[in-house]
Amino acid sequence: MNEIDTAILTAPASGIIWAYRFAADGSARLVPPDTLDAALGEDDGWVWVHLGLADKRCRDWISQTRSVSAIGRELLLDADEHLRLDMIGDEIVGIIPDLQQELSKEVDDIVRIHFVMSPRLLITARRKPVHSIEAQRRAIEAGRLFPTAISFFDAVIDHFADTIGHLAERTGDDLDIVERHVLSDEPGDERQMLGRVRIKSVRMRRHLSQLRSLFHRLERRIETENKPFAVALRSLSQKLDTLDHETGSLYERARLLQDEVAAKMAAIGNRRLFVLSVLTATLLPPTLITGFFGMNTKDLPFQNTDGGTWYAAAIAFGAGIVTYKILKRLQAL
Repeated sequence: MNEIDTAILTAPASGIIWAYRFAADGSARLVPPDTLDAALGEDDGWVWVHLGLADKRCRDWISQTRSVSAIGRELLLDADEHLRLDMIGDEIVGIIPDLQQELSKEVDDIVRIHFVMSPRLLITARRKPVHSIEAQRRAIEAGRLFPTAISFFDAVIDHFADTIGHLAERTGDDLDIVERHVLSDEPGDERQMLGRVRIKSVRMRRHLSQLRSLFHRLERRIETENKPFAVALRSLSQKLDTLDHETGSLYERARLLQDEVAAKMAAIGNRRLFVLSVLTATLLPPTLITGFFGMNTKDLPFQNTDGGTWYAAAIAFGAGIVTYKILKRLQAL
């Protein structure tokens, strides 16, 4: 069952997609929407609430809840989709990227997750279904344990990084195919494929660079205030650094291959133009001769000679051969 189906089954008047209550050992139970307020009031464990911002009832619920600060509510409802990550009091708030979820598979479109996290509560919100959140919901249903909200956040970002890594691997496979064609065959539609690869790698690298910059900056700020989260950020930052380097290498490789394809296409064009020029130069004298014999004026050579047409043809053909030999002697060929 995917996120869309779950939303249909569990969405209450508040517009909440789903909510889970996690015990101290990390085990989770689905919280019915009508008992969410009671679950938020419990002292042990923590609660994850997932919201759909496309639903006006959800936005109304966010505006009315007092489980998060005013700044947290403002960020959840913010229409601005620029990435951000900050710590305000005991809350960590931010907007992070993820891949859009289409039914049971992810697509290449990058969307946003708005979140507010405190020691006992994590609220995530999105306008379109997101892949990493759906993957973690399935993991929860399969029995995965998340003892803290930080461990869940770490799993979401880690899954996003893994998915980007898989996309980078597929992109690398596409580049391998293009490279084989460039080195062995005459280029066909490789330029279009390389253009798509470069666009994809630029998008991936931009989001990875922004996200790791946010992590590095916040990590230094919360080193003493929230050490568990700082440790998680440090581990994720190292993984994002590696992925950023890989996507950067893919972009450079695609750029170099595109330059090589352009050079090869230019060489092919020059070769074809050269052949056309030689043919033009070789056919020019015969054309001149046939034009001369075609004037139909008095006293034309071979006009009254038996087989004169063949003599004229031989002269034209011989002129072409002489021109070709001259060009070859001049090392034009």
